[in-house]
Amino acid sequence: MAFDEAILEELRQQTSWLRLLGLQALRPVLVDALKADKQRLAYQMSDGRHTTRQVSEAAGVGAATVSRWWGEWLAIGICIEHAGIPGRARHLVSLDQLGIDFPNLASKTAAPAVAATEETNRNGE
Repeated sequence: MAFDEAILEELRQQTSWLRLLGLQALRPVLVDALKADKQRLAYQMSDGRHTTRQVSEAAGVGAATVSRWWGEWLAIGICIEHAGIPGRARHLVSLDQLGIDFPNLASKTAAPAVAATEETNRNGE
Protein backbone atom coordinates (compact mmCIF):
# COMPACT_ATOMS: atom_id res chain seq x y z
CA MET A 1 0.00 0.00 0.00
CA ALA A 2 2.81 2.43 0.87
CA PHE A 3 4.41 1.69 -2.49
CA ASP A 4 1.21 2.74 -4.32
CA GLU A 5 1.03 5.97 -2.31
CA ALA A 6 4.65 6.77 -3.12
CA ILE A 7 3.98 6.23 -6.83
CA LEU A 8 0.89 8.45 -6.68
CA GLU A 9 2.83 11.20 -4.92
CA GLU A 10 5.60 11.02 -7.54
CA LEU A 11 3.00 11.22 -10.33
CA ARG A 12 1.40 14.26 -8.67
CA GLN A 13 4.77 16.00 -8.50
CA GLN A 14 5.54 15.18 -12.12
CA THR A 15 2.11 16.43 -13.17
CA SER A 16 2.72 19.71 -11.35
CA TRP A 17 6.02 20.20 -13.16
CA LEU A 18 4.55 19.26 -16.53
CA ARG A 19 1.70 21.71 -16.00
CA LEU A 20 4.14 24.50 -15.15
CA LEU A 21 6.24 23.80 -18.24
CA GLY A 22 3.16 23.49 -20.43
CA LEU A 23 1.70 26.78 -19.26
CA GLN A 24 5.02 28.54 -19.85
CA ALA A 25 5.08 27.16 -23.39
CA LEU A 26 1.40 27.97 -24.00
CA ARG A 27 1.56 31.65 -23.06
CA PRO A 28 3.61 32.86 -26.07
CA VAL A 29 1.51 30.73 -28.42
CA LEU A 30 -1.66 32.38 -27.12
CA VAL A 31 -0.17 35.87 -27.30
CA ASP A 32 0.80 35.23 -30.92
CA ALA A 33 -2.52 33.65 -31.92
CA LEU A 34 -4.82 36.11 -30.13
CA LYS A 35 -3.68 39.50 -31.36
CA ALA A 36 -6.98 41.43 -31.22
CA ASP A 37 -9.14 42.18 -28.18
CA LYS A 38 -12.10 40.50 -29.90
CA GLN A 39 -10.09 37.29 -30.32
CA ARG A 40 -8.95 37.32 -26.71
CA LEU A 41 -12.49 37.86 -25.44
CA ALA A 42 -13.82 35.11 -27.73
CA TYR A 43 -11.09 32.74 -26.53
CA GLN A 44 -11.81 33.54 -22.89
CA MET A 45 -15.51 32.84 -23.41
CA SER A 46 -14.76 29.59 -25.24
CA ASP A 47 -15.03 27.55 -22.08
CA GLY A 48 -17.30 24.84 -23.46
CA ARG A 49 -20.43 26.38 -21.96
CA HIS A 50 -21.03 29.14 -24.52
CA THR A 51 -22.40 28.70 -28.03
CA THR A 52 -20.90 30.34 -31.11
CA ARG A 53 -23.78 32.83 -31.00
CA GLN A 54 -23.10 33.79 -27.38
CA VAL A 55 -19.37 34.14 -28.00
CA SER A 56 -19.90 36.13 -31.21
CA GLU A 57 -22.34 38.55 -29.55
CA ALA A 58 -19.98 39.17 -26.64
CA ALA A 59 -16.96 39.65 -28.90
CA GLY A 60 -18.80 41.78 -31.45
CA VAL A 61 -18.13 39.51 -34.42
CA GLY A 62 -20.23 37.16 -36.52
CA ALA A 63 -20.91 33.57 -35.54
CA ALA A 64 -19.09 32.42 -38.69
CA THR A 65 -15.98 34.26 -37.48
CA VAL A 66 -16.13 32.48 -34.13
CA SER A 67 -16.58 29.14 -35.91
CA ARG A 68 -13.53 29.90 -38.06
CA TRP A 69 -11.50 30.93 -35.02
CA TRP A 70 -12.52 27.76 -33.20
CA GLY A 71 -11.34 25.69 -36.15
CA GLU A 72 -8.00 27.51 -36.18
CA TRP A 73 -7.59 27.22 -32.43
CA LEU A 74 -8.42 23.52 -32.48
CA ALA A 75 -5.90 23.01 -35.29
CA ILE A 76 -3.04 24.71 -33.42
CA GLY A 77 -3.98 23.03 -30.16
CA ILE A 78 -4.94 25.97 -27.96
CA CYS A 79 -8.51 24.65 -27.70
CA ILE A 80 -10.01 21.20 -27.51
CA GLU A 81 -13.40 20.07 -28.69
CA HIS A 82 -16.05 19.85 -25.98
CA ALA A 83 -16.55 16.17 -25.13
CA GLY A 84 -20.35 16.34 -25.06
CA ILE A 85 -21.01 18.89 -27.80
CA PRO A 86 -19.27 18.25 -31.13
CA GLY A 87 -18.07 21.42 -32.82
CA ARG A 88 -17.89 23.47 -29.62
CA ALA A 89 -14.43 24.57 -28.54
CA ARG A 90 -13.10 24.76 -25.00
CA HIS A 91 -9.92 26.66 -24.20
CA LEU A 92 -7.06 24.81 -22.55
CA VAL A 93 -6.68 27.43 -19.86
CA SER A 94 -8.28 30.79 -19.23
CA LEU A 95 -6.30 33.87 -20.16
CA ASP A 96 -6.50 35.31 -16.66
CA GLN A 97 -4.69 32.23 -15.32
CA LEU A 98 -1.77 33.14 -17.58
CA GLY A 99 -1.90 36.87 -16.85
CA ILE A 100 -2.99 37.75 -20.40
CA ASP A 101 -5.28 40.77 -20.56
CA PHE A 102 -8.62 40.54 -22.31
CA PRO A 103 -11.59 42.92 -22.52
CA ASN A 104 -13.93 42.81 -19.55
CA LEU A 105 -17.26 41.38 -20.62
CA ALA A 106 -19.13 43.36 -17.95
CA SER A 107 -17.82 46.66 -19.30
CA LYS A 108 -18.80 45.65 -22.84
CA THR A 109 -22.38 44.97 -21.84
CA ALA A 110 -22.62 47.97 -19.51
CA ALA A 111 -21.37 50.49 -22.07
CA PRO A 112 -24.48 50.44 -24.33
CA ALA A 113 -26.76 50.85 -21.29
CA VAL A 114 -24.76 53.84 -20.05
CA ALA A 115 -24.81 55.43 -23.52
CA ALA A 116 -28.58 54.94 -23.79
CA THR A 117 -29.11 56.51 -20.36
CA GLU A 118 -26.94 59.50 -21.27
CA GLU A 119 -28.85 59.96 -24.54
CA THR A 120 -32.18 59.81 -22.68
CA ASN A 121 -30.96 62.41 -20.18
CA ARG A 122 -29.86 64.77 -22.99
CA ASN A 123 -33.24 64.50 -24.69
CA GLY A 124 -35.07 65.15 -21.45
CA GLU A 125 -37.04 61.92 -21.59
